Amino acid sequence: MEDDDPHFVLIEEGPASTVSRTLTSFDDRELEWIVAKSSTYRRKFAKEPHDIVKELRLLSKLAHSNIIPVLSHFKDEDASMLTIYLPYIPYSLAQLLSRPTFSPFSFPGPTPDSEQARRFTTVAKSITFQALDALAFLHREGIAHRDVKPANILLAPEGRVVLIDFGIAYEEGNAGDLWPEKTDHMYFEVSTGPYRAPELLFGTRCYDATTLDMWSLGTVLAEMCTTLRYEDEAEEDEPVASAQSGNPPFVFKPSPTPTEWYHDTLFNGRRGEIGLAWSIFKIRGTPTEETWPAFRDLPGSSSVEFTVVPRVPLQEFLPNLPPKSSELLELIEGCLVYPPEQRLTAEAAKRHGWFSAGLLLPNLDDGAETLSHLLGQFLSGGEETASFLTGGR
Repeated sequence: MEDDDPHFVLIEEGPASTVSRTLTSFDDRELEWIVAKSSTYRRKFAKEPHDIVKELRLLSKLAHSNIIPVLSHFKDEDASMLTIYLPYIPYSLAQLLSRPTFSPFSFPGPTPDSEQARRFTTVAKSITFQALDALAFLHREGIAHRDVKPANILLAPEGRVVLIDFGIAYEEGNAGDLWPEKTDHMYFEVSTGPYRAPELLFGTRCYDATTLDMWSLGTVLAEMCTTLRYEDEAEEDEPVASAQSGNPPFVFKPSPTPTEWYHDTLFNGRRGEIGLAWSIFKIRGTPTEETWPAFRDLPGSSSVEFTVVPRVPLQEFLPNLPPKSSELLELIEGCLVYPPEQRLTAEAAKRHGWFSAGLLLPNLDDGAETLSHLLGQFLSGGEETASFLTGGR
């Protein structure tokens, strides 16, 4: 269909929903690209706990510059399908993380570069602050996103962060939702792979959903500082799945084969829940009575015995951490705390000392540059890098 109709592009098709980009107009305005997200609203066909009815309900009542607004919606009663129309935003944090220029070091050195480090820090700080602003607003409204990850953090041209995908968001039970939740019977099958909080991996059905968002945001912030990796698609070895201690800022194998860069995720989400739990424990330490007193109260905590390993310094896994970034490291540490009640809240994180200087927000400038310009530099970079890796071919 993509080839037959230039006005339609399929973005994602999965068991929970179909997302496409289409050229259309609303209210007799000029044609513009918008996103259409469609899913069934019949429980017997829906993928639990994904809920497009709840997503429309929540987005329709939320008004915040860092949360995606609803343009319109359409209910096809014959097909039992609901479609939500949303603004099209071309870039995501996931795309930014696939740019080898998004590092505090000059490629391919890695060569210390104070100006590169400043630009990197400004962009990372500005994206994080806006994401926190969105989460703080949601949490005040009694809503948790429960799927914070780079692909769900969009970057508008002016540098504005936009949080999307509220299909598994939490708000205490609503009779009109497909899958209502009560505070003592919540879903733990939420969040995505390496961004999942550890309590979800042990079957808890009673938790503070806002603390999940803060753990996930901590892993996203850490991912901005992990190794940037480029590997030949033809390599037979299994690709690295998570950050490794002592790796350099860049790992690459020069090759003419087109492929993409990516940042290692901090934790390994490719080997199921037990594998993810162990990858967390190897960095943050196996939970003990001192580090996580309530761990043994989790339903699945006694089903597996983990080797007891100590917590190791987080900075060993973050080679792209900018120089003199003790405050950034402190912020990440504050999100990645085992007891959920001890994690930083979004409001507290916004007041963290890391944001006290060098913060650049959309439509504002410091007299010399704009956030939009800085983002553009990172997102459009890479031609020289590609030439280097292919030997100019």
